[in-house]
Amino acid sequence: MCQEGPKFNGMQRRQLLAALLGAGATVMLTNCNNVGFSPTTASSGSDDSSDSSDSGGSSSDGSCAEMATETNGPYPADGSNSSGDGSSAKLDMVYTGSPIIRRDIAESIAGVPLTLNLSLQNVRNSCATLSNYYIYIWHCTPTGQYSAYTGSTNGGSHDRTETYFRGIQQTDSNGEVTFTTVYPGWYTGRAIHIHAEVYKNLDDATPVKITQFAFPMSINKTVAAKTSYGYKGTSGMMDNSSDGIFSDGTSTEMLTVTTDSSTGGYAATLALKVKA
Repeated sequence: MCQEGPKFNGMQRRQLLAALLGAGATVMLTNCNNVGFSPTTASSGSDDSSDSSDSGGSSSDGSCAEMATETNGPYPADGSNSSGDGSSAKLDMVYTGSPIIRRDIAESIAGVPLTLNLSLQNVRNSCATLSNYYIYIWHCTPTGQYSAYTGSTNGGSHDRTETYFRGIQQTDSNGEVTFTTVYPGWYTGRAIHIHAEVYKNLDDATPVKITQFAFPMSINKTVAAKTSYGYKGTSGMMDNSSDGIFSDGTSTEMLTVTTDSSTGGYAATLALKVKA
């Protein structure tokens, strides 16, 4: 069922309207989620999602274990560093004050299609689902660069107002969101991954969870070989087991990835289990 959009309190509405009038940036208030996709904690039951290098960490047997906390890295654009937006620690100040609330975050950039289905669960309440929370995700392009950053190899020479491969959605009544994007690329020193932050309110300064999502290496290698989309091939690509973030295990962060005949790409699913 397609929702009309996220719910805002009076203060949040005023902040949003002020941002729209002051910045002129585009805000997409779409929150059309696929209900009932039954996300799982980690790779299980699918050869596409299994990888012997992705063991360790918390239990992946369906138990109610909190997912790992990770760094948000150097390119969050959430106001936590001086690059990118850098003007506020609040999620609603990403990109000169306009929240990028949307389902499709690819902005027509070519790549292998990826549908990302996420469920938010509360480990303090037997992993009951959490509705009306905000999930912010971001990842690099097929060539391994991030939007909104200009001062590094991975930021490239991009304008700080760029928003591709970044988006926010509010969880629906089932605690679920769906993003459409493309499969991320890789860059030196990191395995393929997606960053995520979870917030209770749109204008909170501190997230409930900062984490990252890992992909099965078998599929990473398949996608990286599709150089016609700008992917860089497999030579030099890092395995999850060698990655400084994932080397201690990915059992709570490993996406279950399957082929998606409707898009010609992949669908990825994960339950985000947090302390709320």
